[in-house]
Amino acid sequence: MLGILDTRTVCRISTQLKKPATFLIASILLWFPVAAGLGFAAEGVGLPDTEAWLWILRAVSALVVLCIGWVIVGATRAKEISQATFGVIGIISNFLLVGCIILGAFAVVMIFVRDAKWLYEHMYRPFLLRASTVAVISLLPLALLLILFRNTRFLGGIGLYLLTFFFGFTLWFYSLMVSGSHGPGWLIGGLLVMGFGVILTAVISSAVWGQWAVAGIILISAILIFCARTLGWIVAEKQFERETKQRAMDDPDPETAATSLLD
Repeated sequence: MLGILDTRTVCRISTQLKKPATFLIASILLWFPVAAGLGFAAEGVGLPDTEAWLWILRAVSALVVLCIGWVIVGATRAKEISQATFGVIGIISNFLLVGCIILGAFAVVMIFVRDAKWLYEHMYRPFLLRASTVAVISLLPLALLLILFRNTRFLGGIGLYLLTFFFGFTLWFYSLMVSGSHGPGWLIGGLLVMGFGVILTAVISSAVWGQWAVAGIILISAILIFCARTLGWIVAEKQFERETKQRAMDDPDPETAATSLLD
């Protein structure tokens, strides 16, 4: 009868509408953090607050969202990007680690040559604080949203994992300033504990000086960063294992299936 659709027709229509619906929902959800992040970035670099620049930022954010939405919808393309990312994740991690070590060494030298106030005014406030704000408002929600979709779950997990390098360095830099402001003894003691001890000494010294809010912020931030790093790696690893098993089901040779993901 006219007006009545059979089950196969409904299934076919649902399948055809699944990708456009997913693309539309993902684009709407992603646009807000991308636009907000670009807005903070524009404010940080001092772009003029004019209508022309606002439209340029809107166009750029829309283009970024469309690209990410296309990756989310395109399962094959998303898997290709995930496989390529997994192959260079070690290189990216080492590069970020080396960059953090260089900046950290410069900060340690300057806090003894100058003081904690100089680090705050010349490095932390104009650069790290603004960059971390953009990362929290834009990049972090993007990574979490990518984790929600199966096709981009690996990318989201790796993105969250890599973001923790920057967040951890920002927390370390902040702890370095706090320890330095409480005296050279706290600073030297923290640096002697593999450098990362400044986070612990910042918490203890803040509590000793009665700055409980600062101590709580540092401690909670350290816990959140550790949890986010662990979550990102677990999500990426589990998704990689699922893709390996799926490839093994398609390919009878498990060694070929595992190594093909790393090519």
